[in-house]
Amino acid sequence: MSNTLLVFDIGTTGARTILYNAEGREILKFYEEYPIERQPPGISEQDPVLWWNAIRNTCKKVVKNKSINPADIIGISAAFHRATTTIIDKKGNILHPALTWMDEREVTDIKIFQEEGALRRAIPKILWIKNNHPNLFNKAYKIISPDSYFYMKLCGEIATDPSNGIYGILNMETLSWDETLAEDYDLPIDLWPNLYAPGDIIGELSGEAAAELELKQGLPIVVGGGDQQCAALGLGVTDIGQAKATTGTGTFVDMVVEHPIPSVGDIPIFSLPHVVKNKWVLEGTMPGTGTALKWFRDNFSQLQIKECKEKNMNIYDILSEEAKKVPPGSEGLLILPLYIFKKGTIYGLGFGHSREYFIRAIMESAALSAQVYLSLLEGMAKRKVDELRVDGGGMNSDLWSQIFADVIMKPIRVAENKDGAGLGAAILGFCGLKFYSNYEESVKNMVRFEELKQPIKENSKIYKKLIRVFMPAVLDILNKKRITGKL
Repeated sequence: MSNTLLVFDIGTTGARTILYNAEGREILKFYEEYPIERQPPGISEQDPVLWWNAIRNTCKKVVKNKSINPADIIGISAAFHRATTTIIDKKGNILHPALTWMDEREVTDIKIFQEEGALRRAIPKILWIKNNHPNLFNKAYKIISPDSYFYMKLCGEIATDPSNGIYGILNMETLSWDETLAEDYDLPIDLWPNLYAPGDIIGELSGEAAAELELKQGLPIVVGGGDQQCAALGLGVTDIGQAKATTGTGTFVDMVVEHPIPSVGDIPIFSLPHVVKNKWVLEGTMPGTGTALKWFRDNFSQLQIKECKEKNMNIYDILSEEAKKVPPGSEGLLILPLYIFKKGTIYGLGFGHSREYFIRAIMESAALSAQVYLSLLEGMAKRKVDELRVDGGGMNSDLWSQIFADVIMKPIRVAENKDGAGLGAAILGFCGLKFYSNYEESVKNMVRFEELKQPIKENSKIYKKLIRVFMPAVLDILNKKRITGKL
């Protein structure tokens, strides 16, 4: 085996190290969830050291595996969760835990969220640190996000790219830091990381990092990108009008467009730079769809978890089997996740609903969310999507992928590699190292799909009725103050 690339996929709830070959196939993959610390409502902080520890631990498992030769690894790239930020001092020390994209201290409802800049989620988070911990902010050398933290740890370069930098003071026309925004928010440009393009080589693996990761010193470090833009690339979603959905912590729907398009209406749609040069994506997000299933697993599935450990089974396979017993539409039970504003709601509950109904309703909430956003994206872009490409852990479930097809009412192309973000980062890595001359060539050789799910008409008729209830319910709850009040 030769010419393998190491990818670090740093997510919201855990991180994985994946080894890819030049054909885009996973050679090895190891995942580690971050330790969970209960936090007050509205607060979501993470110590970046948790990200590094998870990658260090999973990377060592890859390197120590007897089936591979570490000498065959030719470089490192990565995909990152976005809009999570904090500050460091000149020595690279973290001055405050990172405020994740789910942290609500600076905004408590959708109206304030939109007024405060919506897209530029890093700015109010940094201003919260500045206003509440001025003694720490006065020591700040750089504002960092997960990507810039990792580049610093790997090769000493504090860097970011437009797909991550857009959440800060990035100018949407020039894709460089904006002097006006820097002045408006009193966040000088020299506080922000250096900007590079996805696929750029920014340095070599340092001796210190190599020792911690048990890798060869000097490996090229290739700039990756935001996880959803990487997932789009990993699904071959690079041409204008193509779209994808990812099931993860939330449900993310992205559509490729030529230029930014302003959002209208009550539900925010973001225009984000793609990791593919001169392309943008329109993105809609329903937070909490995947988190809801994890919540259900942790709180209501202890017996099933015990059974899985005894039989060496995947708990999500067990949950999916339970959900198969329930008819499409879950007999009117709806789950509205809305995790980010603590407005998650159980809608239409009846005494005839048992645990398997909740499982299916959570699955259906992800597909219903994707349908809502895809319709909005098609309207904004003024073009219809022929098919939706999908990835994420949920697509390991045959039932869940069929639910997506039935709800979306379009063919669903299920990726062979469910870790689209990791594969997208691998494509950036192999292109950056000149193994492939362009993205078209790399996508052709590295991206594959295992099946095409067609919608079942009888099921789609049921979901069409459910969508008419789901969307107004989401809008109604989204625009209301949460019961817990302002923190």
